[in-house]
Amino acid sequence: MNDFQRLALRAAISIREAMLVDPPNQEIDLPDKDWNRLQRLLRQKQLAQDHEWRMAVQIINKRLISTMERLATDFRQWTRDLEQSSTPRVVTPDLRLIYEELIALPSEFTEVIIDLRHGILRVVTDEITLEGIALGRFDIVYNWTNDGPGPSYDIHALDPAPSNANSDFVHPHISDGILCEGEAKPGIEAALAQGRYCDFFLIVANTLNTYNDDSAYVTLKEWYGTPCLDCGTSCGDDDLTLCSGCEDPFCHQCCDSCRNCHDSLCGSCLQSCEECSTPHCRDCLNTCSECNHDFCSHCLTDGYCEACYETLSETDPELEEEDNHYETTHPQQIPPPATPATTTSP
Repeated sequence: MNDFQRLALRAAISIREAMLVDPPNQEIDLPDKDWNRLQRLLRQKQLAQDHEWRMAVQIINKRLISTMERLATDFRQWTRDLEQSSTPRVVTPDLRLIYEELIALPSEFTEVIIDLRHGILRVVTDEITLEGIALGRFDIVYNWTNDGPGPSYDIHALDPAPSNANSDFVHPHISDGILCEGEAKPGIEAALAQGRYCDFFLIVANTLNTYNDDSAYVTLKEWYGTPCLDCGTSCGDDDLTLCSGCEDPFCHQCCDSCRNCHDSLCGSCLQSCEECSTPHCRDCLNTCSECNHDFCSHCLTDGYCEACYETLSETDPELEEEDNHYETTHPQQIPPPATPATTTSP
């Protein structure tokens, strides 16, 4: 028996003893901090909506989603704890089974650590890549002495490559170290209850290598930021602009500003003046009363574009009279001709 096998035997004895002890009744501590934060964010969102601060609303929405996800994780865990407390205790697994499961771990994982002092089993996964996005290695830590609320295992990123959209997430299905188990939940619970610890770690590792867009805290499409709806470039919050027209996110390169009101607009919401071609929002352009084309205020005279105004001036007596009135009331100051300099004969 080598050193690891001796350590695994001692751990198996400790684990079996822990499984024989009935867990104490646990009180549920309500998440007052997150609940208060949720209420505060809702008030901030209402204020931002009242003032039409669109960018602020978008930022607050993301914070609301993050807070709600943490609350949802807590409630899911309490539900699981209550279900486990109401389920009859299964027969404690045989010591040999636990020992055989532990000594099988090094054949499945390159790094296995048994910490008898703290009652911890720890394995390190291979590098995980989901749909071309490298997320690095993960540390799966199981505590067989855990008697508090919450799961008996947690997961940490060893080579964190967090989402640009939300740096709190290092994996689409992990929030605060807790795995969203999804369809793997029954298998994980059964493996732990039966002492099949090698199976437990393999199920968790396989779950980390599986992606489900519907249950992701942050989707892989948003991992490197929110995609610009024009060019598709993923951007962080600081590199995105919300179009004042359609309110969709675009990168700075795909947005321009109205030359009159200076609102930021995407290419689809911007319009150009027919005369000077400068970009404007629809509200800052006016339609020529004659040709029905759109022009900025600088390129219209009495509601007409330059070409229509000149044409109408030649045919409309009223416009011509206005021109003459302008010339009469605003005479041009023509300077007198300069007197030729007197030349002196030599």
